[in-house]
Amino acid sequence: MDTLIIEVTDKKAYKLLMDLEELHLIKVIKKSSEKLSSIRLKIKSPMDNADIDKQLDQLRDE
Repeated sequence: MDTLIIEVTDKKAYKLLMDLEELHLIKVIKKSSEKLSSIRLKIKSPMDNADIDKQLDQLRDE
């Protein structure tokens, strides 16, 4: 089994996940309330958009 962390961006998606759990296809382990923005604040060296684009281009070339 693999464990994934996902961010639900729509209530309909949350409902679909609960439906999948009822069908015993997935198991919801943790319902996190930590917002993505609070996670970003924990990053020691935030990147600006240009740096992100540069790194993505480098990764695509690999």
